[in-house]
Amino acid sequence: MKINISKNIADMLLDIKAVTFSFTKPYLYTFISGIKGPMYCDNRRLISYPNKRRVVVDEVVKIAKKLNFDIVGGVSTAGIPWAALVAERLNKPMIYIRPEPKGYGKKRQIEGDIQKGSKVLVIEDLISTGSSAISAIKAVRRNGGKVNDCVFIFTYDLDVAKKNFMRTKCKMHPLLTFSNLIAVAEKRSYISEEEKNELVKWHKDPRKYWKSI
Repeated sequence: MKINISKNIADMLLDIKAVTFSFTKPYLYTFISGIKGPMYCDNRRLISYPNKRRVVVDEVVKIAKKLNFDIVGGVSTAGIPWAALVAERLNKPMIYIRPEPKGYGKKRQIEGDIQKGSKVLVIEDLISTGSSAISAIKAVRRNGGKVNDCVFIFTYDLDVAKKNFMRTKCKMHPLLTFSNLIAVAEKRSYISEEEKNELVKWHKDPRKYWKSI
């Protein structure tokens, strides 16, 4: 991940106020993983801005071209638009993966066609613990596919996510990390030095931080 690319993505998210902070305790955001934190990064907003959206797709495509895969797989729901845009750009087949099988119809968990042995590049928008992406990866593997790589826009870069991906034997490819984002936010006076230090404190141990306030 190049620093200038990371800064560019951070600037775009801050420009549209997709990153918000809450330092007034105990008003912290709750992530889908159950972790609570003093910031929230809403990458979904990027799809409404064609120029910014194009930058993200360009960068994902650059990474994808260096990888070996047959199908682009989007993690439902936030990874789906990015997977569709990337698959179209690369003229690749696409699938998307639900958190669990549907309770009706054919009760599929994976939508689209996947053949046994197909290599799938999984795309997600954000990683906290990585549970949603890893659930999707395991679903692809249960259905006969292979997954070696996962690309995502932003990661909180928590140790738990790194360990989870390592156990799953899948390589992580982020466009932007937590440390890069808050460095840009501080430089732009989006947050103060004191607030940055509070974020760093949270990042070291999110669960301990939550219990201490």
